[in-house]
Amino acid sequence: MNWQELKNNPAYRVKLEKRARIFNLIRQFFEKEDFLEIDSPLLVARPSLEPNLNPMEVLAHQENGRPVKGYLITSPELSLKKALAGGLSKIFQLGKCFRDHEPWGETHNPEFTMLEWYEVGSNYKDVMRRTEELVAFVVQKLGGALKIKYQGREIDLTPPWPKLSMAEAWQKYAGADLNNYLDYDKMAELARIKGYAANQGDSFDDLFFKIFLSEVEPRLTELNQPVFIYDYPAPMAALSRIKKDDGRWAERFELYIAGLELANAYSELTDSDEQRARFEADIEKRKELGKGSLQIDEDLIEALKNVPPCGGIALGVDRLVMLLTDSKTIDEVLFLAAGDLFNTL
Repeated sequence: MNWQELKNNPAYRVKLEKRARIFNLIRQFFEKEDFLEIDSPLLVARPSLEPNLNPMEVLAHQENGRPVKGYLITSPELSLKKALAGGLSKIFQLGKCFRDHEPWGETHNPEFTMLEWYEVGSNYKDVMRRTEELVAFVVQKLGGALKIKYQGREIDLTPPWPKLSMAEAWQKYAGADLNNYLDYDKMAELARIKGYAANQGDSFDDLFFKIFLSEVEPRLTELNQPVFIYDYPAPMAALSRIKKDDGRWAERFELYIAGLELANAYSELTDSDEQRARFEADIEKRKELGKGSLQIDEDLIEALKNVPPCGGIALGVDRLVMLLTDSKTIDEVLFLAAGDLFNTL
C-alpha cells in the first residue's frame, strides 16, 4: 500500500495496526517461553548457498574508500546457528530478509519479514507443536476464536493440525508412490509419463517440483485446516538432518494454511563435514545454473562443531499477516511494497 491508499482507505490503517499487534504478540509468546531475541546482521560477507535463492549484492566502502562486497541475508539462519554455537539454547529473530529474482506481488516481495527460531534438544516434530502453539496464541489474543475467515472460507486453526508425509501427499493427490521415484532417473521417467518436460540440466528438485506444484500443492488449498507436509526426499534435505531409520528421507516439513506456504522447518543438520559436502554441491549447482560464485562460510563450519541437536524453522510473517487480516496479496499488508516504490521510477 502507498501513502495515498493509506490516507483514503481506513481498512489499510486497520491492517497496519493489526500487523503491529501480531509482531508484538509474537514477541510476547517467545518471551513467555523463555526464548532470547537475537538481532543478527542483515549485511553479511558469506550468504546462503542454496541454489534456488538469490542474495542481493551490496557494495560497502570503508572510510579510506576501500570497497567491500557483502550480501543482504536471504535468512538469518547462518548467524543464528553461530549464536547456538556460542551456548544459547532457545533463540528467535523477527526481522527483514531479502531475495532477488523472485516475483513481486501476490505472496512475494523482495524485502520481507521472517520469523526464525531454534531450540536445542528439539526436532522437527517438536517444532510442529511449537508452531501450533504460537499461531493459536496469536489468534486467540487477537480475537479469541480459532476459526477465522480467509477469502470467503472458514479456516479452523485449532491444534493439533493434520500431518501428511510427502509420500502420503503424492499418493493422495498425484496418484504416485513416491517411494518408487527417489532417484533422478526414476523421477525423470515419472515426469515424462505425466506429460512434463524433463529437460537436460533439470535437477531432481526441478523434476520434483514440476509435479508437486502442479498436482499436489494446489490441492492443499482445498483443506479448511492447516497441514504439515513432512519427510522430504533426501536429495531435498537442504539444511535438515537425514532420518536415522530411513536414509531415503529428510526430517523437514513445510506448513500450508489456506493455500499459503507459511513455513519451512528442519531437524537441523549439525554435522560440519556433511554440511561442507552439501555446501560444495550447492556451489557446483549454482555454477551449472550460471549464478554468481559464492564462498562457504568457514566460520559457520567451525561453529557447527559446537551446535547440539536442535530444531529450527523459518516462518513468513507477511503471509501470516495476510491470513489474519483476510488479505489476498502481500501488498495489502506492507507499507510501500516494492511495486509501490519502484513502479514510480
